[in-house]
Amino acid sequence: MPPSNPPSRGNFRPPSRSGSTDIKKKMETAWDAIMKKTPRGSDPAIPKPTQRALYQAALWLHSELTKKQVQYYFVGGFACINVGMTARTTADIDIAVPNGAVGYGTLLDLFASGPFTKHGDNYYFYVAQTGAFVEVDGIIAGWQAFPELTKARLIKVGNPANPEMQLTFLEPAGLLRLKLSSWANETRRNSPKRAGDMSDMQSIRDLLVSEAQGTKKKIDFYKTLDPQMKKGLKDWIAEFKDGDRWSMLDPSIR
Repeated sequence: MPPSNPPSRGNFRPPSRSGSTDIKKKMETAWDAIMKKTPRGSDPAIPKPTQRALYQAALWLHSELTKKQVQYYFVGGFACINVGMTARTTADIDIAVPNGAVGYGTLLDLFASGPFTKHGDNYYFYVAQTGAFVEVDGIIAGWQAFPELTKARLIKVGNPANPEMQLTFLEPAGLLRLKLSSWANETRRNSPKRAGDMSDMQSIRDLLVSEAQGTKKKIDFYKTLDPQMKKGLKDWIAEFKDGDRWSMLDPSIR
């Protein structure tokens, strides 16, 4: 089961918008310093954010989207660390919201008006307390393999007595399906993201196996996979020869 509270989050509070002009000036100064160290034509030389910085960015997004009554869920490495028990770090946050004006349009408005800076097509959240930057990738729920909000199974992590601190994540099985879909793409699985994807998939699969064995309940995981996900699973098993481990999750997997 996911932890009742995210690790290393401390006594966080969603950052306020007070002093936004000062924050913007500090953000611009910090960003200029980064770009001076960045070779021309390269991605910004941003130091890898701490877990604390990631949570500050996530809590800000949660707070602002909740105010505007926009549902969301976190995916990607940040989600795998929190609900998939993956023992790794990540440099960005992936968040899915519904399509439309009250959804992805709202997220774009936050990117434009909040403590964000843009470089190319990427948006970076500025953590005023530490001067760190966190890349935030917005995703439309329902695009490609990302489930729509009405169909997604979600998990809230945090103290139920303090909803403003409860972050919403896609459930582990959903995260594993997304990872399998990505693994079907040869370019992706041979990219620098390979190690992180491998860690995520192994960790989440083993978590689900452990839960299945503990509850003695049959899991029809394979039936929930679309053709792209099934291809990713086939490619994974062909490479790592661990079909027996997958069959512990769902006996129909061979």
